[in-house]
Amino acid sequence: MTGTPIENTIRDVWALEDFLNPGFLGDSKSFNERFVKPLAYDRSSNVAKKLSHALEPFILRRLKTDPTIAAEIGEKREIREYCRLSSESRNEYEAALAAFRVSEHSQGDIFALLTELKLICDGSAKREHLIALLETIFAAGESALIFTQYAKVGAELQKLLQTHFAKRIAFLHGGLSVAQRELEIRRFNCLGPQAFVLSLKAGGFGLNLTKATHVIHFDRWWNPAVEDQATDRTYRIGQDKNVMVHRLITLGTFEEKIDEMLKSKKELAD
Repeated sequence: MTGTPIENTIRDVWALEDFLNPGFLGDSKSFNERFVKPLAYDRSSNVAKKLSHALEPFILRRLKTDPTIAAEIGEKREIREYCRLSSESRNEYEAALAAFRVSEHSQGDIFALLTELKLICDGSAKREHLIALLETIFAAGESALIFTQYAKVGAELQKLLQTHFAKRIAFLHGGLSVAQRELEIRRFNCLGPQAFVLSLKAGGFGLNLTKATHVIHFDRWWNPAVEDQATDRTYRIGQDKNVMVHRLITLGTFEEKIDEMLKSKKELAD
């Protein structure tokens, strides 16, 4: 069982079916010729419809667009919020790239670079944008979930927001006990307009937080399904209000590339 039959490319589907129903989609080489290459050029072609039709009997899935479900929940609207690096952060970003280019690097060094660049993008300009966004949300009497993939960033955002808004801000992460998690959820649901900071892995599933009408993805994960699962903490059955999903993107950085890749993956899965 999986909620993400396609995480990266259409080859993921072939791998699953080759294990479950060997031979159903042919061997890897023929699958590449029949589906992978054509879909790389045109995802709206008859090839896409043919593959979708073949897979239909093997996929059981409820979509929020299904009429019986859509009638029970509000709408979901998505917006990309753009901000720019400060001059100091831009210098750090360029220095990190320059140092990497002249070094002898391994695959591990590449992952380290990506993490370093992501953390630079999570700097002051994006945090100022988050504060301005929350001020508007609170003024409307509404609440927001803020997702980040880094526990360190989550703790920093919690401290920043508590100082700025002069009130307690909860942070849900993997270090909390079950009792602590439940207490934070009750507090969030019982108080007035709130912000709830959550680490993507600890708070991305198994929670019902329909009080929130805004979801803010402070930084971006590589798999769009993971972001959707996080959004579904509030956009789920029982949510009778419209939900606004904000994706924060730093212009002129590789976050724009991540956003393009995520959109491509989601289009392919659809």
